[in-house]
Amino acid sequence: MKTKLSLLFSLLVVASMVLTACGAPATEAPAVEEPAATEAPATEAPAATEAPAAEPVTITFWEQEGEDVDVFIDGLIADFQAANPNITVERTHYENEALRDQFQTASLAEAAPDVVRVPNDFAGPFSTLDIIAPVDALYDDAFLGQFFPGALDPAKVGGTLWGVPDNYGNHLMLIYNKSLIAEPPATFEELITVSKELTAGDVQGFAYNLNEPFWGAGFYGAFGGWPLDENDQPQFNNQAFIDYLTFVASLKTDGVVPAECDYACADTLMKEGKAAMIINGDWSLGDYTTALGENLGVAPVPTINGNPYTEMTAGKYFMVSKAVLDDAARQEAVTAFITYMTSAEVQKKWLDEYKRLPSNAEVAKDPSIASDPILAGSMADLAVGRGQPAAPEMRCAWDAWRPNLEGVMAGTVTPEDAAVAAQEAADACVVTLGTTP
Repeated sequence: MKTKLSLLFSLLVVASMVLTACGAPATEAPAVEEPAATEAPATEAPAATEAPAAEPVTITFWEQEGEDVDVFIDGLIADFQAANPNITVERTHYENEALRDQFQTASLAEAAPDVVRVPNDFAGPFSTLDIIAPVDALYDDAFLGQFFPGALDPAKVGGTLWGVPDNYGNHLMLIYNKSLIAEPPATFEELITVSKELTAGDVQGFAYNLNEPFWGAGFYGAFGGWPLDENDQPQFNNQAFIDYLTFVASLKTDGVVPAECDYACADTLMKEGKAAMIINGDWSLGDYTTALGENLGVAPVPTINGNPYTEMTAGKYFMVSKAVLDDAARQEAVTAFITYMTSAEVQKKWLDEYKRLPSNAEVAKDPSIASDPILAGSMADLAVGRGQPAAPEMRCAWDAWRPNLEGVMAGTVTPEDAAVAAQEAADACVVTLGTTP
């Protein structure tokens, strides 16, 4: 009811403005009495009047960034409000899963915030529930043209874009310790040889999060596969998946990686200077810079049989409540806010303050990236990455993938059996979603 009243009020205001502008002929005097002594001659035009001040609008904004950037985000909001004094932005912070659940609940209760800044995969459940607005209802192609296509793809579901990114990354890369290895290998064949040579005592040549599908996606991509097909349906029962599983299992049986190593294992080895090379994400670079200083090196993950390790890429995306489309003034305020928060100016600030790589193609040309070996290496990885699917079916893929990868790495399941089992589990999950075409 509140939204409908707001819309009705907005329409009345617009209508009154139109009537004011068009109701009287251009030759008529203003409908304001003036003292006779100061009355303008009949041949003079009425004096110009200032446009009425824009009506105040308050928009609600939820985000799930780390607490270390709260002050930074508030500074951006303050700058936006200073340039748009009629718009007030009320920010609320939630943890990742809490924000997703709270936004869904609030939307179904017609009490959603106007805009959220979230990971790309939120586009899946939000679009399925029909609680966010498609980006093409808010922006034109000229606006979207400033972004890397690869930065937009992760927020697409069913061919529709649901979010606008203010950064690009969240991707894996090869991170190495220059005190243990001077130059990173260009191929996985080289990495395997060098890793075996470096592994001795308490030093491990190579490590990564063995049983996590997010790390496995790059290997799967190198063998020509991908977890979802063009119709967003899981695809595991194929030769590419079998070849990928066979390859990663051999890394363990041949002693290239530790017998047991999860994220904490690989991360600790690198921070303590006991790993020559690991695969980890751009989010880890700050801690590794602190731990290793000038010995930190970054490069693309080596190729496998001449094919790139196709890591998943994504970013953070501004998504808009569908209810905003029912209020013209609120929609205008929200689009202005997102335009500023994803602008080249703001993305440059993210780059300078937090080394977040931009989604804006022009900011990506900034000399500070090319001159920084770490940022340049990270940007090089993005060139061979592929957008992480946001479709709801991706959750089914993750859940079917993980236990079968674990079985192969433990030696209790063959790659062939794992491919069949993963496909069956994923298909059964998709049925429960009700999204099968």
